[in-house]
Amino acid sequence: MQNRKQFIRNISLTALACSVGSIRSEKSVADTPFIYQSAFIKMGLDKKYLHFVQFSTDSLGKSQFSVSPLLATAKETGKVYTTRQTAAGVAYYSGTDPAPVWEFAFSGKEIKIHTRYIPGAESEPLLLPFSQKLNHCTVLGHFARKHQLKFPCVLHFPGMGTFRTYCSVPDVTLQYEAGLTENPFVNMLFPQATEKHPLITYTLRSIAIYPGNVSDINQAVYDGFKKNYINIFQLNPDFQLLANNTTSDACAFTLFLYAEMARKTPPLVEGLAAFDLVRTSLDRYLEGFLGYGMVGKPNWHSKYNSSDSFPSLVIAACYYILETKDEQWGKTNYKAICVWADAMIETDRNNDGIIEYGYSGNANSWNGDTRPANWWDTIGFGHDDAYSNALAYRACSLLARVAALINDKDGMQRYSSFAGKLKAAYYKNFYNPVTGVLAGWKSGDGKLHDYYFTFVNSVAVYYGLLSEKQGRKVMYRLLEKMKEAGYNNFRLGLPGNLVPVRREDYIHFDHRWGYGKDEEGKEGFQIYENGGATACYAYYTIQALRIVGMKKEAEAILAPMLESFTNGDFEGNCTGSTMTKDWKTWKGECWGYEGFLVDNYLTLLAVVER
Repeated sequence: MQNRKQFIRNISLTALACSVGSIRSEKSVADTPFIYQSAFIKMGLDKKYLHFVQFSTDSLGKSQFSVSPLLATAKETGKVYTTRQTAAGVAYYSGTDPAPVWEFAFSGKEIKIHTRYIPGAESEPLLLPFSQKLNHCTVLGHFARKHQLKFPCVLHFPGMGTFRTYCSVPDVTLQYEAGLTENPFVNMLFPQATEKHPLITYTLRSIAIYPGNVSDINQAVYDGFKKNYINIFQLNPDFQLLANNTTSDACAFTLFLYAEMARKTPPLVEGLAAFDLVRTSLDRYLEGFLGYGMVGKPNWHSKYNSSDSFPSLVIAACYYILETKDEQWGKTNYKAICVWADAMIETDRNNDGIIEYGYSGNANSWNGDTRPANWWDTIGFGHDDAYSNALAYRACSLLARVAALINDKDGMQRYSSFAGKLKAAYYKNFYNPVTGVLAGWKSGDGKLHDYYFTFVNSVAVYYGLLSEKQGRKVMYRLLEKMKEAGYNNFRLGLPGNLVPVRREDYIHFDHRWGYGKDEEGKEGFQIYENGGATACYAYYTIQALRIVGMKKEAEAILAPMLESFTNGDFEGNCTGSTMTKDWKTWKGECWGYEGFLVDNYLTLLAVVER
């Protein structure tokens, strides 16, 4: 996940943080922007050019408009209009034509945008350019083709809210582009009216999208939950599938996380569900798209697919089929899904019920570049990987249900049998009696590599690989070790491991990624994946604690994290630092690099499952 693709698409944009004082409209001053503000939106329009100069929403109606994430276009290249202020907005006229070519009307939580075709009159499309440094916004919808999304769609602004977006003409599409340039951007382009479509109306309606079955939902502590619930869904317009964020890479081994969230996500807009985004992504992988974690992906430096890639894809596909009841899609793609599952099972080369990664995972076996077995790609997971095997168990268990649904008795037997075999072997293969928890991996030489991995133990409990007694024992020991290590600031999330990863088990020989030159790895401890705090995978720890009856301990982790989600503490840069908030030391120092890593936001599902 480190080497994100550099997009070659560039536009001439410079950052602009819009700052407008009191609400005003001075008709006599042409250069003074028109400003509209309600409790839900604050919008500003230039009176000469077809530009927004302020674009903010608070979908909870609390008038929080501290961020306007617009980028500025060069005005000298834009068309100059004659504008008139109307009762609700601004109309833009081309030359002396009596009717406006563009007209904006604002009301409460809604924006109406009309564009007219007037023969002989010049017009242009409406560009909404946003800065990723100010907000990691995205557009969610059905692709008509690359960089073109159908209406209705959703414009989502993490921490601010969401616009359900409609168009009055069925075959008009929204142009959607993004680029990881010096000033990373997200562009939304609304086409102007044409002779074919002489009048087009776009409607943007501010809304917060979240499940409504949460008790005490109106308390302020849930504001971050409500504004950020769909943050995990970010579409990369170049790849045309769900990704780490809009301008970041797509990882095959994270698709199951989006599917977990989609199970409890309400409709995004008419005709668009979260599972539609999962299906779109699955279709791309079925077509042969290579995500990070798959052999052939340029920045995946391994001769083997990561051990969690195929399990992730299978889980996501099974969730889609079982939750949406789309049996036709299931029947069409069942054989291809089985190819993924069979490739996963075939890595159990010694037939012991445990899938294996191609590299040994032995101490001192890494070369500083080769990728390990799973998501935690700076730590030397190899051979028998406890995390990936937990996902493999889940994948086979779900695929057996899908096989039964489409009446494939042989498949049902094959996948349920392997799931049973894996479960029977799992605990005895990975449990470490010295520490009282599951080790991260057993290397080819038979050694357990155990750094008190919170996510390994939690995922295993959550997916049912341990008995109730075993689960309670490892979760209790994990919390006990957390206290011993001195970690208690859950506003930062959770560390992936509670003790330093030894130098001999680290992948990247770079302090930036948590590498410590000392033998015990202490120099890199708490940096990035070497014990750094993050919201990633905290969901599984919270849920595992609930499963074993430790609900008080689960709430002690979740409640402070909710405050951080409200404050935007898992996204953007730390003040005065080039490092980002998606990973922090236990003191709160930033060591992330994504700026916005969607995996963090699965934690919000824990609110729904209280």
